[in-house]
Amino acid sequence: MPQGYYTIEQWKRPNWVAVTALPFGLSLTAAEQALARLGKPGFYRLVHTQRVIWCEQEGARLRLRKSHASSPVSLEQMQKMFDRTKGRYPVEEVKASRREAKGKGKTKRA
Repeated sequence: MPQGYYTIEQWKRPNWVAVTALPFGLSLTAAEQALARLGKPGFYRLVHTQRVIWCEQEGARLRLRKSHASSPVSLEQMQKMFDRTKGRYPVEEVKASRREAKGKGKTKRA
C-alpha cells in the first residue's frame, strides 16, 4: 500500500477547502468511510499526499531527492526547510535528524 495521508477537501466555489486530514497509512477505503462519517452532502475529493520530490541542480544534471509526506505537518516542515535553505538540500541536517530518529527507536536490553 502506498504510504502517505489523505486530505478530504470540499468544493466551495470558487476553490477547494480542506475539511480534514486523515492519519498516515490509511487505505482509500478507510478514507471513503471517514468521508461517509462526516455525513454532509457536497462535492468532495480525496487528495492522497504521498511522494515529495526535492529537485536540485547538481552541475549539469538535476538531482531528485524523494521522500514521503506522513502528515500535513511534515509536509509543511519540508516546505519551510526548502524556503529556509533557498532550495539547497541540507544534507548534514537531514543525516543528523535521521541518526537522532534511529537512536530514539532503539530499546535497551536487560
